[in-house]
Amino acid sequence: MIRHVVMWKLNAEDTEGQKSAVDAMAAALEPLVGQIEGLESVTVRPNAANTAANWDVILESDHTSVEALAVYATHPLHVAAGAVVKANTRERASVDFEL
Repeated sequence: MIRHVVMWKLNAEDTEGQKSAVDAMAAALEPLVGQIEGLESVTVRPNAANTAANWDVILESDHTSVEALAVYATHPLHVAAGAVVKANTRERASVDFEL
């Protein structure tokens, strides 16, 4: 099992704009579970503390294998969801690790 963790800085700087961005990102990404083989879970959540120093939003997803993660990365449904993410974010960091 591989856990994929991504953090983003959002374009919006106001609370309402950030909430709207996170909601749009979650609505685009979380329903991919069950639609992409090997994708076991997806959770998108906003940062809850130390907002000045931390990233704004995080994604955690679990994949059955490194190969399944590669399929997810290029799957047309994920690419379409990624367009929503890119429209709302300005910086990205990620890490993948074995569970």
